[in-house]
Amino acid sequence: MAKSDLARKSQRVTVRMTGPMVANLRRLAGTERRIGEEIRNAIRLYLDDKGQITGSRRYFTGVFRDEVRLLRRELGWHLTLITLLLAEMLSLLIRSTVEMDEQSARTFTASGILKIAEERLVESGWKVRMRVEAATDDAELEEQRQKDRAG
Repeated sequence: MAKSDLARKSQRVTVRMTGPMVANLRRLAGTERRIGEEIRNAIRLYLDDKGQITGSRRYFTGVFRDEVRLLRRELGWHLTLITLLLAEMLSLLIRSTVEMDEQSARTFTASGILKIAEERLVESGWKVRMRVEAATDDAELEEQRQKDRAG
């Protein structure tokens, strides 16, 4: 039997309970038909709460969260490295292709270029942020419209 077939196939399990437990279960379920549903919900919550069980929702969520954090940290490091390399290359390119005096050439070091970029970012940062937010809002609005049409 394939693994997916096992996941869909119902299994019967017998559980012994005390009288007060059964009475509480009946009160919670409301009807006899809902008792099985309440038991399944309780077992699902219990299993999901056990984070160390491989395959549980909590385990998956925790592992996924940790991996995303690691990827973000690595991405930040790589973006910093790329930015520094790009500034260094731009500095060499500018100083070797553009004729300028010694004083001007000193401003086109890698750190000088990064400082200029930082100043421009601070000056125009709100403009960039507004453009990103507008694009995000437009994209989210379009996505919601598509969901509404499909639904």
